[in-house]
Amino acid sequence: MFASRAIARSRPALRTTRPPTTKPSLPYTSTNSSSSSSRAADRILDRVPLRFQKYTTGLRKAPVSHVVAFLILHEITAVVPLLGLFGFFHYTNFLPLEYVTGHWAGYVRDGVGMAERYFSRKGWFGFEAQDRGTMTGQLDEEGEVDSTQDMLEKWQKDGKYKVVVEVAMAWAITKALLPARILVSVWGTPWFAGVMGRARGLFKSSR
Repeated sequence: MFASRAIARSRPALRTTRPPTTKPSLPYTSTNSSSSSSRAADRILDRVPLRFQKYTTGLRKAPVSHVVAFLILHEITAVVPLLGLFGFFHYTNFLPLEYVTGHWAGYVRDGVGMAERYFSRKGWFGFEAQDRGTMTGQLDEEGEVDSTQDMLEKWQKDGKYKVVVEVAMAWAITKALLPARILVSVWGTPWFAGVMGRARGLFKSSR
């Protein structure tokens, strides 16, 4: 009996071991950002007319730095002509209403709606929240190219609405230049990606 107790005491106690727990790995943010940048670039490149797409196919397989450079250049080629044309129309009082509404009436309507919403939200140029939708509502009632031109000519004589007409003209021309803007952005992408790389290197070395 004493021997059996001694044997029982000498046996090591068995302990249950738990498998090591591993923390779930967080997604790699740079991969997500690069994929989102690629999708954004694809959406822009899909707007290129078929006859020009042979110049943009290489960008779909380009490095992430080139995709980011292209997106930045694309925004620059939108903002610069938009502001430049608006300033030109505003300070020269020259507006090609007949030509622009005759070719890009849809873009003109979009520009009117965009400017009216933005100015109403900001309270600029005498616009208030209750003015939102007034101009676009009148355009929707007319619904024809000639009527659109007539409405713009009437608004052009009003100091409050004249600035909206100028922005709408600049917006329509900028939108119509989209294929050329994309080609310019693709052409300048390698150079601009190099500039961004050098700037990033200088920033890291200065830290």
